Amino acid sequence: MQTNLIISLEEFPEEGRFLSGELDAAIFGIDSAALRSTGPLSYELEVQLFETELMVRGSITAPFELRCDRCLKNFPYVVELDDLAFSYDVKGKLALDVTDDLREEVVLALPSYPKCEISDLECEINDTFGDFRLDKDPQPGVNSATPSGDSVWDALDSLPKK
Repeated sequence: MQTNLIISLEEFPEEGRFLSGELDAAIFGIDSAALRSTGPLSYELEVQLFETELMVRGSITAPFELRCDRCLKNFPYVVELDDLAFSYDVKGKLALDVTDDLREEVVLALPSYPKCEISDLECEINDTFGDFRLDKDPQPGVNSATPSGDSVWDALDSLPKK
């Protein structure tokens, strides 16, 4: 499998080129418990040469496995980017490697705080002591007591005061 997408500029057709294929997931250099690439980066690109400017437009997709920041379970997620557009000055060049730009677009599209919901999955939050999600809808009459019946603030109230 390819590890680089190099566009040859020699004998470039006037009508442009259509490129499609896959790049090895190793280009991401990501493999941790919280984030793991699970497949290749797939691309479909239109490449057009205008004198000394190369236009690259198209779409890319890449599958990942992310860990939910709430329940800490892994879930599948696919980065899908349509309407990508890059412009390169290619004056005096015979070839152009666009791999880093494609990789960067995918990495920037990964969520900062992944949650199961972004993949349309139900999050299995451990709510033994209540639902402490920051993005939950406020509900009137929320009970601030732990399962034992004590207030969650009792421990702080018992600290010595100066």
